Amino acid sequence: MSRHPLIRCGIVSCSLLTAVAFAAEPPLVADKPLLVPNSMGGFDFLEVDATQRRLLANHTGNKSLDVLELDTGKLIKHIPTGKAQGVAVDPVAGKYFVSVSSEKVLVIIDAKTLTKSGEVNLPGEADAIAFDSQNHCVYVGHDDIPEVWVIDTHTEKLVSTIKLSGVPECVLYDASTDRIYQNIKTENTVSVINPKTNETIQNWQLTPAKSPHGIALNEKTRRLYCVGANGKLAVLNADDGKVITLVDVAEGVDQIAFDAELKRVYCASSKGVISVVQETPEGAVSLGEVKTATGAKTLAVDPKTHAVWVAYTDKKKSYILKLVTP
Repeated sequence: MSRHPLIRCGIVSCSLLTAVAFAAEPPLVADKPLLVPNSMGGFDFLEVDATQRRLLANHTGNKSLDVLELDTGKLIKHIPTGKAQGVAVDPVAGKYFVSVSSEKVLVIIDAKTLTKSGEVNLPGEADAIAFDSQNHCVYVGHDDIPEVWVIDTHTEKLVSTIKLSGVPECVLYDASTDRIYQNIKTENTVSVINPKTNETIQNWQLTPAKSPHGIALNEKTRRLYCVGANGKLAVLNADDGKVITLVDVAEGVDQIAFDAELKRVYCASSKGVISVVQETPEGAVSLGEVKTATGAKTLAVDPKTHAVWVAYTDKKKSYILKLVTP
């Protein structure tokens, strides 16, 4: 049924105005940066302890794991660890596992007392880390050699070394399928590892996403997100590895985080922006970029408030910054 031309014009105009208004509203708004007291230098990966309402910041420049209040950003404690690169949370056992590069150790921290409770020597410099809640292991990637170390969290001993096709980057554990997804930056692939056997069972190609770093997963929709340092975010079917779509993001992204409720992927770039990507039924679309600070290449999202946190240094002092949805 045809409509009057003026009515059709009005409908189109309203649609355009709505689209323009949506596009004009930023996906995130930054609060005032907060100084991290008694510290210096830059950060690596951030993580959220949702149970304890804490932000965990691997403060490489300060050689500590910084524990902060998730709601206020207030520093609770600097925990000396060495050059901390990544942290994994075991909420049931009440432990934090910190991968430390220069000192070549896995540091174990009591989440209640915030004191060091153990240490596992590693064969080399450690980087990204993931906790396997079903098999009670942590997976720690070597910073520059194609292997991943498996540490039993009950015995706190190194139990296996997994040989990879290339040098690893970010890693995550999928509890819904009992799989490990491991980005391989030198091969532009993501490896699927069976934690029961600690063997690679599949390698999925990510090109044109190159040198994949950050990785995230929507367990419900089975979307796997792997971001290349060249500014390409590959969206995969997490069950068969097929690329659903590619989204342009900022170059130099290191860590990414997924907000399950909003179905948004946040990609932190060392160039000082966060690229915000919205999951859609067809794939994913970019919502644009939000300015942060140069060097703020890692981030974490609070699943309760949907706030996004980044950390950075101005080469003199260290800061954290909270961004909120408008």
